[in-house]
Amino acid sequence: RVKASWLIQTMGFPNIKYAPDCNLMPGEMMGQAVQAVGDGLCTTCLVIYPSGNLSGRYRRGGDNAKDTAEGGRAFTVPWGNHGGNDFINVFPFQQYCYKYNSNPDRIAPFVINQHKNGRMNDWGFYSNNENYIITPEDYVTSRYILRPLRLWDCDRPVNASAAWLVTTSERAQDMKQNPVYVLNHAEPVYPPRSTQPVLDDLEAATEIAAEIVLEGSGLGRDEVDIFNPYDGYSYMTQFWLEAFRWHGVKRGEAHDFYEGDLSVHGSHPFNSSGGNLGCGRTRTAHCTDSIEQLRGTAGERQVKIKAETAIWGIAPPLGGGWLTFGKTPN
Repeated sequence: RVKASWLIQTMGFPNIKYAPDCNLMPGEMMGQAVQAVGDGLCTTCLVIYPSGNLSGRYRRGGDNAKDTAEGGRAFTVPWGNHGGNDFINVFPFQQYCYKYNSNPDRIAPFVINQHKNGRMNDWGFYSNNENYIITPEDYVTSRYILRPLRLWDCDRPVNASAAWLVTTSERAQDMKQNPVYVLNHAEPVYPPRSTQPVLDDLEAATEIAAEIVLEGSGLGRDEVDIFNPYDGYSYMTQFWLEAFRWHGVKRGEAHDFYEGDLSVHGSHPFNSSGGNLGCGRTRTAHCTDSIEQLRGTAGERQVKIKAETAIWGIAPPLGGGWLTFGKTPN
């Protein structure tokens, strides 16, 4: 993996005061950068996230490089691409459908809307390679990856990169772009009780995370304008939607909500970034869109509702990194 110390040495960057060599996801990286600036470890922090997805076995390092599934991994690895993530997410989703009397394919409007939003990013994978919007028929006739998980429920591995600049609020006043302020960052993690989480685990984990993120930012549930939670698998996202009660959605109501108007020009522009499902597995579209929406620079994706606060999460249901943005510092 590319580390900060290697970049500094190879490229000859002078006067670098802070450069942690942690291998983190974008949410945790941004949280670390924000905290570093806030603690005075540096005044300006450049966060670079390259998403390299080479052909062949996914995530070649560590246990994933082995040809055997040892210990608890024997119950998960054979079912999915990296530690059984497919299976881990499918099982509680099936429980969800049983508990709330829903059909798995009712998630189709969300997936289709993600593709529409992603197409509005001129740099997105689907904008440049497969220039069409999938239809409900495309979705329900796509092959199963692990029933009921369909092909279009999975994000597409792509090669991409993103960079954000974090600095003090005083320094930001002199920049060409309008500053967007970070109100809070959080990295809540919920330890599962076993190698296979169940619906109760996912609902409990997302409830705790939502409370931490909202309390730390000082926002009420009805004060979140832009909401861009993670969508590595389509099944993940609904647990965050219901935990944060965005636009009043409660437990068991996500699929009903999906059948409404999710478009960026409507009253419920959920996940306006297009996320991973609409742009490819960048893991960064959610953050960039949150910033652009508050700046009013999202172009065709610009929402019509008020956009003064935003919450971005790069987090599967059991934990990850969250940032809360505001147009003003408080």
